[in-house]
Amino acid sequence: MALNIKDRETEEAVRLLARRRGLSLTEAVRQAVRSELDKDELSEEEKARRVAEGRVRMAEFYRKYGIKPTEHSMTKPEMDDAIGYDENGFW
Repeated sequence: MALNIKDRETEEAVRLLARRRGLSLTEAVRQAVRSELDKDELSEEEKARRVAEGRVRMAEFYRKYGIKPTEHSMTKPEMDDAIGYDENGFW
């Protein structure tokens, strides 16, 4: 079987994932697709429970460190910059 990816952004993302995790391209695609399929299989109740749990943990974190929550959601480039990623992975 073959899969021919003709989208540059997708190809670069697969190569980046493979490089960061030390995987073959096939294994990187397999793991990423499996992860997404597993998420789809969660019940709506489980998804809601996980979201609620995450909100509670974030509220505790904010209280612990005196952080005021913001309404701003970081963009992908902002997140990449904050954690030290560039187009080649880590700086």
